Amino acid sequence: MSKQISKDNREYWLKKLSSKFSDKKETIVSLHQVEINEQTQNNFPIFKKRLGIEKDLLNYIKVEKDFNDYSINYRKRLEEKKDVARKLFLKVRDKLKSWAETRKSWYENDIPDYDYDKKILDLSDQIENFLKDTCKKETKEAFYKSKKGKEIKNLDELEEKATDLLHSDMIGSEVLSQISQIAKQTNINMTIPQNTLKELPSK
Repeated sequence: MSKQISKDNREYWLKKLSSKFSDKKETIVSLHQVEINEQTQNNFPIFKKRLGIEKDLLNYIKVEKDFNDYSINYRKRLEEKKDVARKLFLKVRDKLKSWAETRKSWYENDIPDYDYDKKILDLSDQIENFLKDTCKKETKEAFYKSKKGKEIKNLDELEEKATDLLHSDMIGSEVLSQISQIAKQTNINMTIPQNTLKELPSK
């Protein structure tokens, strides 16, 4: 009489399956990371230009530098220049907030905000870091939708298929045999001993 996989045996193979696929995907992602970083660096100038904030950002950076230099030596006009910086910065921030409304991966709370208590402004650095992070995020998303990124999608689909098999009512030996075939398709080394197939406990 054919035996099904017991609950404990199914849990064991489920954990092993998840671990093997996770290791494989991590290896592939690591190989792609260098290329993603290079593409992000190449995309960054175009990314800022596409957002239409380059001119505003350059204007703000000039004002910020002027403000910081002036703040060190001349306190009299500090508030006046700070107000100019605030208005220009908020113009940049408003544009970024508008972009955030059309992008699922952007969060308005991540966009730097104006700090009224700061004596020395560093918002240009904060904006630059925010733009680099969002540019990299969008570059990565686009990369994994490309032909090269389909390998990860294929692994996800095969992992789901193998996981579904473990939760099916199929005969245990058939389940593990099919999982072994799936592993071979991905070049994942997951050997299932023959005696495991022969000695599966009853459900």
